[in-house]
Amino acid sequence: MLSLDEIIRATGGTPNGIDDLALTPTGVSTDTRSIEQGEFFVALRGPNFDGHDFLGQAFEKGAVAALVSKDLHLARTIRVADTLRALGDIAQAYRMRLDIPVVLISGTNGKTTVKNILSDLLSLRYKTYANPGSFNNLVGLPVSVLAIEPKHQAAVLEAGISEKGEMKRLCEIARPTHGLLTNIGPGHLEGLGTLADVFEAKWKLARAIRSRKGRLYLNADYPEFLRRARKEKIAYKTFGIQAQAEFTPADVHYGMDGTEFKFNEQEFHLPLLGAGNLSNAVAALSVAVGEFGVSLLQARSVLSEIKPERWRLEHRKAGGLHLLIDCYNANPVSMREALGLLTLFPAPRIAVLGAMLELGRESERYHHEILELARDTADLVIITGPHSDFYPKHEGVLFIPDKSKAAEEIHKRLLPEASVLIKGSRDCALEDVVSKLWGGA
Repeated sequence: MLSLDEIIRATGGTPNGIDDLALTPTGVSTDTRSIEQGEFFVALRGPNFDGHDFLGQAFEKGAVAALVSKDLHLARTIRVADTLRALGDIAQAYRMRLDIPVVLISGTNGKTTVKNILSDLLSLRYKTYANPGSFNNLVGLPVSVLAIEPKHQAAVLEAGISEKGEMKRLCEIARPTHGLLTNIGPGHLEGLGTLADVFEAKWKLARAIRSRKGRLYLNADYPEFLRRARKEKIAYKTFGIQAQAEFTPADVHYGMDGTEFKFNEQEFHLPLLGAGNLSNAVAALSVAVGEFGVSLLQARSVLSEIKPERWRLEHRKAGGLHLLIDCYNANPVSMREALGLLTLFPAPRIAVLGAMLELGRESERYHHEILELARDTADLVIITGPHSDFYPKHEGVLFIPDKSKAAEEIHKRLLPEASVLIKGSRDCALEDVVSKLWGGA
């Protein structure tokens, strides 16, 4: 963390009523609900909140100073024009003091899983920092960078974007030495535009890696990645599960309890489901083995212990039932994969689906395609949660927007050994259906 004086210099801010400029806060916080004694509070502003309204709480809980964008004449504050921009400036200044490799991961799907697996692999040899949860945007990433401690020898970060220009800024803050792009698909189209626009927005990571003379890891199953990298003379290595790549698995077998595969003749068991998670594991392996000297024998042990993230393709058993809980988020690519996985599980199969958000002008087409696929895959399809009307009405499909009523209907129709997929975008909160039927989600 920087001292208050260094924060002022990094942001060009104006201090007010700060007695000890040499004081170094213990950390940074943007949320008074979790702020701790000794931290520096950043008063962010959004469409539905204003952190300046919580300055009193921040100081009561022990904040040593606060970053503000209003002329409040309040002691222990540093005033800047834009607190979000300044938060990034503080993290960028701190990052420049850290002489460690930083791997920045982005893509439409799989970022968090790759980050977690890679962090576990690198921790075999290095004291490794990874940003918690999905702290991957213009707020979460700077907070994560500022949480890196002098003891850390490597960092693994993820970058998530929903608007044009965000990736460039995230790269300015994180200053990655290595980059990894998992895939490109129709996600956040509302803010990014077309699928081509998504590619261009994500590709800013590749250019940041080139500017820092670093190494980029690319999914060879997306050939446009490789064409563009060659055209722009970017140093890269490849991984993939379908196309020929430098790092690719063999003898793959997908099952209800995970995936078996070979990697450079070493046998692996991955307790995560499906091709997407296999691709995530191979992506992490490629960086760990290709750049950081992790042995395959060590990696095998780590991968065998990997647990799925909460609500991300979790396979749970409830009595004789198989539950596939994948309600953290949804887009057309992840929906197709989840429905494909459902076919590995015993019939009767029930697909409980929520809407896919932020698809912009393509939303109607994608919802129609996914509903058709669901009808072909499952014995029963139930659409529930907010924005259920994004799906077209269809004979034989139950539309029950109220999640409690949907849970009641599912309960009536459950048969022994049934398999149930629950999947929707984060705002649909389909974990509510799981809680109603089977207890805490």
